[in-house]
Amino acid sequence: MQIAELSTSRDWKDFHQVSTYIYKKDPHWISPLYKDIEKTFDPAVNKAFAQGEAKVWILRDKAGKPIGHIAAFIDAKRNSARDFPLGSIGFFNCINNDEAATLLFETAEQYLRDRGMKAVDGPVNFGERDRFWGLLVKGWYQPVYQENYHPPYYLRFFESRGYRPQEQIFTYQGLIKDFHFDRILSMGQKVRERYGVTLQSIDPKQLDKFAAYFTEVYNEAFKSFPYFKPLQPAQVEQVFRQMKPVLDPNIVCFAFADGKPVGFCALMPEINDFLRHTHGKLNAWAIPRFLWRKFFLRPQKVKGVAFGISPEWQRRGVFACIVEHLYLLDDKANPRKYDQILLATIRGHNQAMNNVVQNLAVKVQREHIAFRKMLSDEIPFEALPFSDTSEVSLGEVPSLGIYPTH
Repeated sequence: MQIAELSTSRDWKDFHQVSTYIYKKDPHWISPLYKDIEKTFDPAVNKAFAQGEAKVWILRDKAGKPIGHIAAFIDAKRNSARDFPLGSIGFFNCINNDEAATLLFETAEQYLRDRGMKAVDGPVNFGERDRFWGLLVKGWYQPVYQENYHPPYYLRFFESRGYRPQEQIFTYQGLIKDFHFDRILSMGQKVRERYGVTLQSIDPKQLDKFAAYFTEVYNEAFKSFPYFKPLQPAQVEQVFRQMKPVLDPNIVCFAFADGKPVGFCALMPEINDFLRHTHGKLNAWAIPRFLWRKFFLRPQKVKGVAFGISPEWQRRGVFACIVEHLYLLDDKANPRKYDQILLATIRGHNQAMNNVVQNLAVKVQREHIAFRKMLSDEIPFEALPFSDTSEVSLGEVPSLGIYPTH
């Protein structure tokens, strides 16, 4: 086997070929868009490169066939707020072969050791924490857009190398028809009347204004959380503009009180259903089929992208106001347009958020774990609080026999 750093466009083709080879027979897997992954490692696009660094390696067998890949990266900006330097690994894929996995892990870990890192987190994203985060350990179903999906045997690779669970990430799923709307609507009306809360849907023609609202609430709501990194309005506006082609204004709204934004809820149609047949490439051949499916097939799922309430307005029922607004819009169109809701990247240690979403008729469908390996005996291992997932189903676990071993 030979491992080499990714450096050319030909290498990127081999990188994507690894996933196609491994998941070819997996009924759940949908290829991430190639450009989404490649942009993660483009310094001109990913702002994490401003104070960070990253490398990607590809593993090939003796005949030169790509059979694995891995990335290692350092987010220096986040490290400046930590007590010790932390490196990360991610975008790991490998055939079911321990020797191959060991070579990938050792290469990435050595890169981080050489740069003074005292611990390694993985598998995670190089940049924002709302995508490509954690190892799938429960809930083998079709992944949502930009959500990690893994074979069951990856857990063995991480545990055998001394990685321990450090953070929990949940994806909740529920059927819209099961929501207890009557109770929520009654509560929302009372909260609006008591506190003078008003609601407004996003205006696609004023994304800069709504990006500022989002940033104000987000930075206040999450500033006390581990790994918090404040957002700038320009960053959020860029994300909104990227979302614009699939944006449904009726499922993105903001709550206001006393003349200022105090909460937001951003949902979007789940597009992975439409991406299955693109095989990771939205090119001239795939785009027409994607657009046909998007506009002529009714989207069945809606995905939670972001949700936040300013600290002083938490536990006052603002969430009920948001649900009421989304439900009543356009003559109650939303409950007719979407069958399912998926709320992704909710951390197990975010008890306030878990309490809020559990008031809906949703339950944890998938669990991802971000692991940590200590590289120094001087630094104690500390995990974030975990929630009990003993009742969460493993889902439709694929047979190990469908994955290649060589």
